[in-house]
Amino acid sequence: MTGPMDVTRLQALSRLFGYPERWPEARDLEIISPQAGRRWRLFLETGDLASLQAAYVSLFINALPETPCPPYGSFYLEGTLMGTSTVRLNKLYHEYGFQTDELADHIAVELEFLALLTTLTSHKQVLDDYNFLLDHLRQWTPAFFDQVEKNDETGVYRDVSRYARSVIYPS
Repeated sequence: MTGPMDVTRLQALSRLFGYPERWPEARDLEIISPQAGRRWRLFLETGDLASLQAAYVSLFINALPETPCPPYGSFYLEGTLMGTSTVRLNKLYHEYGFQTDELADHIAVELEFLALLTTLTSHKQVLDDYNFLLDHLRQWTPAFFDQVEKNDETGVYRDVSRYARSVIYPS
């Protein structure tokens, strides 16, 4: 590992890839880019929270004939939900006392846990776990980001995806 990623960026991405219970905070939108922040504000002007939630659901949860962007690593790695990679992540989270109501391999959960690991002391096991999780993300997120960028008609999640790609794969 060359050094942990910025915890603020990881936390913002985690929140933005999570289901939008409320409108995203300005600080999270500003992290992505001024252009992305403007796109989100424009979306709010033309829609409302329910519109954002509908966009989220149609991209990540439920759409016909199929969900275009399942946000779960096991879908891309194993072709199923709750695969062995999900179980392995659950065990890792349990070791740290980390709990979630979402599946362990949801993009928002993995980013949140990666942020948590960046805040812990540089103990060898923490570094190993950090590298394992980062490697796991890097195995499946390219296909996920491609799907988001291809299917997001609003542009708001396309911006989040592009920014996440730059964070997970720094040049």
